[in-house]
Amino acid sequence: MTHARRVVLVISLVATTGLTLILGITDPAPPQSYPTRFFVWNMMLACIPILFAIGFALARRRFWLIPLGLGWLAFLPNDPYLVTDLVHLRSGIEMWRHVMQYGIAAWTGVMLGVVSMRLVCQRVEREFGALTGWITAVISVGLSAIGVVIGRFQRFNSWDLVTQPGAVASTTLDWVRSPFAYVQSTGVALAVGAFFGLAYLTLWSLRAPTRPVDTSVQASGEFAPENRTSAALTHHSAASG
Repeated sequence: MTHARRVVLVISLVATTGLTLILGITDPAPPQSYPTRFFVWNMMLACIPILFAIGFALARRRFWLIPLGLGWLAFLPNDPYLVTDLVHLRSGIEMWRHVMQYGIAAWTGVMLGVVSMRLVCQRVEREFGALTGWITAVISVGLSAIGVVIGRFQRFNSWDLVTQPGAVASTTLDWVRSPFAYVQSTGVALAVGAFFGLAYLTLWSLRAPTRPVDTSVQASGEFAPENRTSAALTHHSAASG
């Protein structure tokens, strides 16, 4: 990615995040089930993964990849989680404003998530190969989908992985053992996982292709600088003689 594209990407992410926060703070009639402070808090949590991802991408020592990667993965579900905030939509006052507000928030969360995932996977690819990078992407999408279910239906958050790891593991294992007993949770996990994964593939497909070296031209020596120089010296020597 060129420097100009990086600048545009950063400006776009900051602008959409800012727009989402402005819409939330200026909401004249937030739903009782989703007050403004919750909306702003969820947006702030959604910004944390990309900070970890930037650190992961820029880390000079492999040692730092482990804590930065774990921190990124722990907070990554907060990005696609914003899609499920659409559950707070209610008909009536400010309906269309909330549709726009939560829609932009969902878009911002997904974009922050896939960009952070791309940063992490690019570093993994450089360090361990392309296959490991794709395995990282697939596992991240799957764990994010599970994380969304943990947050939306089991009402845990990223901090509970540290403060209540036993409770989080116990309730999650109950669901994993009997996914069809919790049809709604399983359906949401599959839908969010598919959406998040497709969003990542969309971003990945837009990457700038690398230009392969034309070996046939190099082999013939037609455009090789050293051959042109050699030919010029030979011609000059022949003319002098």
